[in-house]
Amino acid sequence: MLKTMLDWLPTVVMLAVVVGVDLVIHQRRARPDEQESAEGLFRPVGDRRLRLCVLFALLVAWWVVPGGWLLVGLVVFAVSWVSPAGRAAWVDERLPRWGMVGSVLVGLLMVGLLPPPAPTAVAGFGAPIESGEDAGFPWPHIEEQHHLLTGDRDGVDVAVVTVSTMRVPWQGSGTGMSGGVLFLGDVLNMAEREMRDTVLLLTESAPLPVPVDEDTLQLVPVKGEASTNAYRLDGDFTQLAVRRWDVTSDLSASGDGVKVGEVVLIAAPAEGFGSLEMLTVVRPVGHPLLASDPLAEEEVERWWAAKNAKV
Repeated sequence: MLKTMLDWLPTVVMLAVVVGVDLVIHQRRARPDEQESAEGLFRPVGDRRLRLCVLFALLVAWWVVPGGWLLVGLVVFAVSWVSPAGRAAWVDERLPRWGMVGSVLVGLLMVGLLPPPAPTAVAGFGAPIESGEDAGFPWPHIEEQHHLLTGDRDGVDVAVVTVSTMRVPWQGSGTGMSGGVLFLGDVLNMAEREMRDTVLLLTESAPLPVPVDEDTLQLVPVKGEASTNAYRLDGDFTQLAVRRWDVTSDLSASGDGVKVGEVVLIAAPAEGFGSLEMLTVVRPVGHPLLASDPLAEEEVERWWAAKNAKV
């Protein structure tokens, strides 16, 4: 019951914000000498009816369309400016139309602050060394658990594995969600900001074979790497969105970074609508599995098994 309520909460929030703003603007624009009937208030006509049809399309898009509100909203906004009738309507209905644009943006902001489902607890990773809300930018809301995996070779056979869930405010459907979010992350260069703490946690948790300068730490995308990878999970091949970076640190302040480790990020829809779950694996240079398992298939198998077990 609680899960169903949380799945519907983004739709309710967006509906309440947009309709609420529309009613306020409609009432403020009404002439003082005109008495607004309840029938006229809740049975829109003209451009107001068109705006509410757009709202309905956005709500449906959140559930079924890859890209959801972001894609459909941008397309509708662009079409309304390109068409002659749309441009004329922007002149006549400037306030209510901009009011709708603003209310949709406010709705996106509020939905992005909603908590996502808890990250998957993976017994094979051991107890988390840190857990809680991401300490970075609060939007979108991210919950994460950091685990330290150690082997029998101090300073080399060590890795930090982070399981995190993120609220995706513009889309509820899992179709295309993982690739879309990682693509936006590439465009906005969010990887370094979001994974910097995980990389630093590795440097603090174990003596690395290569020293690291925190001030010059950078993530450099591995050239020629595919955006998806087929992992063998539950006996079948499953295509998952993936990103891979080299971690560099400029020890000499010469501008030429020295590779000190690698980061792999794998993403898949979380158990709740409008949420994404990510697995991040950070390993230092010299880790015995960097060459034989560069895409962290062993960690992905453990994570996927635990993820499916709780569904």
